Amino acid sequence: MSVAEKLVNLRLILGHQLISSQEKQYLPAPQLGSNTVPQGCIVELLGDYKIEWLSQFLALHPDLKVFWAERSASILPTALHQRGVKLSQITFALLGQDLVQPLRRAMQSQVFSVVIAPQLFSEIKVLQAFQLFAEKANCILFLLGQEQASNAWPISLQLQIEKGQKQQFEIEVLRQRHGKS
Repeated sequence: MSVAEKLVNLRLILGHQLISSQEKQYLPAPQLGSNTVPQGCIVELLGDYKIEWLSQFLALHPDLKVFWAERSASILPTALHQRGVKLSQITFALLGQDLVQPLRRAMQSQVFSVVIAPQLFSEIKVLQAFQLFAEKANCILFLLGQEQASNAWPISLQLQIEKGQKQQFEIEVLRQRHGKS
């Protein structure tokens, strides 16, 4: 028995699922061309038009269950509805200061395909835990960044989204560790 076979057997005995045996799923994204968004990872969105792009992404995938966390109310659900987003699939949560525990529980529940939150996390351990939870739940964690892109390694995809010409976005891929391109 080879070392790889022994490792597979040990993981099965311990009850772990083999991530390598699961085929990674990718979701098409608006105006990214041949690039896609992989499930089971952290995506950081930056720029003035990140919410507009995200609303198009959610409208493109109306079957996804979404958990949208905020510190204070800043998103108007009717504006998302006007952009074609199916509100019955979104759970909005106003969480105040502590976002870590509710986000962790939302991902661990494995109910949501997409989790959205403001990017307020500077500790690498928190982002590493989020990355592991997202991978296990096969969900996408969208972090809405403020000004500057994070240098944290657990973030798999970073997009800078600005207004382009003729109702289009100008999207710059700052980092892409996964996905098809």
